[in-house]
Amino acid sequence: MRRINIHTILLFCLSCLGGQQLRAQANLTATLDSTQMWIGHQSLLHLEVSGPDDLSVQWPEFPGDSLITGIEILRRGPVDTLEHSSGTIHMKRSYVVTSFDSGLYYIPPIYMATGTDSIASNSLALKIHTFEVDPNQAELFDIKPVVKPRFVLADYANYIALFFGVYALALLLIWLFLKRKYRVRKADLLAEQIAQLPAHVWASFELDRLKADQLWREGMVKAYYSRLSDILRGYMERRYHINALEMTSSEILTLFARDRNMQSVYQNLKQILQLSDLVKFAKFVPLENEHELSLMNAYLFINQTKVEEVETKEEDTK
Repeated sequence: MRRINIHTILLFCLSCLGGQQLRAQANLTATLDSTQMWIGHQSLLHLEVSGPDDLSVQWPEFPGDSLITGIEILRRGPVDTLEHSSGTIHMKRSYVVTSFDSGLYYIPPIYMATGTDSIASNSLALKIHTFEVDPNQAELFDIKPVVKPRFVLADYANYIALFFGVYALALLLIWLFLKRKYRVRKADLLAEQIAQLPAHVWASFELDRLKADQLWREGMVKAYYSRLSDILRGYMERRYHINALEMTSSEILTLFARDRNMQSVYQNLKQILQLSDLVKFAKFVPLENEHELSLMNAYLFINQTKVEEVETKEEDTK
């Protein structure tokens, strides 16, 4: 009977200890660095929570950044893990608090959610002191006027850089516009001057440019013969007043074959036009010497068909 009582007592003690351990699984403690401070000064409120390592907590948010009425929260610190071993965890978070009203403040327990349950901290008290000012002994001063801040060039560096940046961009746009306008105007004047030249002078000028470009050496054979054919057609339009640019090579050759005076240059013209058509429409690749031969025949055709303009001068009679 005695053994049974001892076992019963031991079981009861173990159950009490186990219940106490279950109840003490999570604990929340609140402390202040200082329980007294001057008005407007700051102090730190520390919240420390401990429990099993799988403890899930939700730190209080304190709506309105107020701990209680009269005590404000200025800043929230990060959550620090002080201990995490042997199946337990110990975390801490600090809050910077201040007050602008003197008095003794009672801080009730702070609640923290832990999963489906919550735990409460201990209560605190905070005394806020104010400065005693004797108006009879205080020295009064006139209100000082508003002081104009001194000029510091660095304060306006961004505005200065922006001004010069916009100014430089405007100058660049104006320069590009004038350059383009001048280039277009210059091109128009040059085209107008070239258009006023005699047909053979204009054609010789264009053939010189084509010869200097040497397009066939860069593999641009089709472009070379297209320009060569257009120069000859443009010359024939201005020289013979025919719509050569719109006529086919066969039509041009038929027209010139009827003129007995053109027989000496007919073969030169035929060589150029037929070879040009083969290159442009049949993708024919001429031999190297045929490029220069076509250019030489073009010069011969223009020189043998050109009309020299003779200026007549009236002699003064005495």
